[in-house]
Amino acid sequence: MCPRRVRAPIHDAAWGLVALALVQGEVALGSPWGSDVAPSPCRLLVGAPQAPAFPGQGANRTGGLYACPLTREPDDCWRVPIDQGADLQRESKENQWLGVSVRSQGPGGKIVACAHLYEARHRVGQELETRDAVGRCFLLSQDLAERDELDGGDWTFCQGRPQGHDRFGLCQQGLAAGFSPDRRYVLFGAPGTYNWKGTVRVERCNQSTLDLGLLDDGPYEAGGEKEQDPSRIPLPANSYLGLLFVTNVDSSDPDQLVYKTLEPSEQGPGASADVAQNSYLGFSLDSGKGLTRAQELSFVAGAPRANHTGAVVLLRRDALNRLVPEALLPGEQLTSAFGYALALADLNSDGWLDLVVGAPHFFDRHQELGGAAYVYINPSGRWEGARPLRLNGPPGSMFGVTVGALGDLNQDGFEDVAVGAPFDGAGKVYIYHGSSLGIVTKPAQVLDGEAVGMTTFGYSLSGGLDVDGNAYPDLLVGSLADTVALYRARPVIHVSRSITLEPPNIDLERETCRGHPGICVDVRLCFSYTATPTSYSPHVTLEYLLEADADRRQLGRMPRVAFPQRRPTDPEHRLSGEVELPGQRARVCVDSTFQLQDNIRDKLRPIAVVLSYDIKLARSKRQAPGAALPPLPPVLSAQQPSIQRAQVHFLRQGCGEDKVCQSNLQLEAWFCSRTGDADFLPLPSEADGTAMFAMTDQKDVALEIHVTNMPSDPAEPQRDGDDAHEALLTATFPSALLYASARPYDARAPPGMEKPVLCQSNENGSQAECDLGNPMKRGAQVRFYLIVSTSGITLETTELEVQLQLST
Repeated sequence: MCPRRVRAPIHDAAWGLVALALVQGEVALGSPWGSDVAPSPCRLLVGAPQAPAFPGQGANRTGGLYACPLTREPDDCWRVPIDQGADLQRESKENQWLGVSVRSQGPGGKIVACAHLYEARHRVGQELETRDAVGRCFLLSQDLAERDELDGGDWTFCQGRPQGHDRFGLCQQGLAAGFSPDRRYVLFGAPGTYNWKGTVRVERCNQSTLDLGLLDDGPYEAGGEKEQDPSRIPLPANSYLGLLFVTNVDSSDPDQLVYKTLEPSEQGPGASADVAQNSYLGFSLDSGKGLTRAQELSFVAGAPRANHTGAVVLLRRDALNRLVPEALLPGEQLTSAFGYALALADLNSDGWLDLVVGAPHFFDRHQELGGAAYVYINPSGRWEGARPLRLNGPPGSMFGVTVGALGDLNQDGFEDVAVGAPFDGAGKVYIYHGSSLGIVTKPAQVLDGEAVGMTTFGYSLSGGLDVDGNAYPDLLVGSLADTVALYRARPVIHVSRSITLEPPNIDLERETCRGHPGICVDVRLCFSYTATPTSYSPHVTLEYLLEADADRRQLGRMPRVAFPQRRPTDPEHRLSGEVELPGQRARVCVDSTFQLQDNIRDKLRPIAVVLSYDIKLARSKRQAPGAALPPLPPVLSAQQPSIQRAQVHFLRQGCGEDKVCQSNLQLEAWFCSRTGDADFLPLPSEADGTAMFAMTDQKDVALEIHVTNMPSDPAEPQRDGDDAHEALLTATFPSALLYASARPYDARAPPGMEKPVLCQSNENGSQAECDLGNPMKRGAQVRFYLIVSTSGITLETTELEVQLQLST
């Protein structure tokens, strides 16, 4: 099927999405195309192994490679014109599956695309005609052209060799292919070689005409380039063994390595165990520096049928130009296909490459698990006894059929990985972030094929390259349907913000509002942002919300402040607005003011001011078909909270040098009888001090209250006796003795000489609260009477008790 549509971008969390309708196949991120002086837009490369044949190929379906610019045009994907003809006397391209593997080196690099079922024909039209599925690959320049003088063009190393399934007749070169990260080597898997023992051939990847003189350096392969001796591969037939063979690219020094099993006499103490039979070693491949040694390029190969569980082998170069195993990581469960896929990434940013291994056929019926990905955190190159962390997928999902390194998606300094699960519903891709402790086991994001109308979503994926030019790695997800989906990473910005409050402390005795009475506090908010790279510097508009007294609001209490300049839709304690930042590191400030409400009681606890903010997304503009995809808006860093707090305190002049009020409230109380309107006498008491009350003697009873706030030790007055804020006396009365009123201690004192105490009771008079002062100053004392009613006392009443409690 041919390309037929492009869907508009969908913005989802920290990603933008472009889904391109293409035929099924493995996918790879493309590199920029065009000349150096006039670079064209980036594009996607998609393998389509069931694409129809070109005219003249003598076939119905041959597969192909497609390139798609990043535009909104529904029909601008085009087929790369490679492998167009056919000599039917020598070859057959019917169902050759061109595009079964596609890999790109990235910007300025090369692309490899393979057809592992390409057939070489012999004795055509004769009774003994044979067809050998040797497979072949194409190495292309960044402009997708075959340049034999630079790239070698058509790579078919199995063709022309001895036929038969026990030799190279079913070589199937290119079922797996790739590049080393240093761009020096191109790797080909050929699992059908030697009765399906398999081989992996690694050849130099030319980078310029200056390298052409080095073409005699290699190539090498398992079993030997010249010897072609299957006995050098220590596995039985039908094992699909893949062995790595390396030759140097950039140097004329001998660097020719072939892996072969060590003889028993060669295995020293601590040597790794050999690969088990029927292993499919080489089914998955990767390489990089920092796997077994910090600065040495190492190789890792998956063997999903080793010992019927699967295994992964780590290999290094030795002095005899071989790749020798340094460690073997066994699978956990029979038939789990451990090693089906693998990826290397530095998840914890310690300089060592960590390993993620897919086992898509892992299952646990009781726990309802289906598919797994094992994460090995590199133990500084010492892999013996390494224990992985297993990530599990849902039943039947084939979680782990593909895994991929994504680079650092969120620019937090730790590389990230993806795991595909194509049969989890419509298919899903799980994104996992790295951290200082290794992988974060909770997916940072789950991409769902249903959201983009795809099925078997996640059957293949390719990440770690930037296709839209914003310096952030993107992710391309393939399927077994006719669609691939590109997820573009949005730039991450780190916002620096500050809150300045003036004055920093509130003096309740000083009015600070300008132009009107009251106490005001000026608030200044300042913002700036940084991002990677430094050249990324767009205008960013932030929406902010400033909330005062947020802590009290969470407790359901009324706020003590109001913003006079708030919007009509904002409550009085909130202020919202926008601020535009013209570019990176440009600092922009906005000013506002809040005012204290009148007669506030809480003068002790500070007023908390909470700032929250987010990026304001501009309305998307309608674009014409064929226009390049617009840049994605940035997203706030998830590693940085988008909330800032500040506090303004009340001046505590009576709270000592440490500004912590350590009061020393002391209470004395006596029952009194009322002899006149303002005369009170203490009740007589028994030997133990209990007051005695007789109904025949008096009808009115009062409690004389005496509260002091003095230092407990006059020799050390700084220890306590500080101002007591919100000083309260709570009196709880029995049902027979209810609160009536409060009277000053000296009712005959001239007005203003004695401050009255205000008391409030509940409806039935069983409890009263008396305000002793806010604050009750150091050295202060308060005397007053609580008048109680005796109307509830009966002949059965024998005891009366009033509970008094001080609080501050």
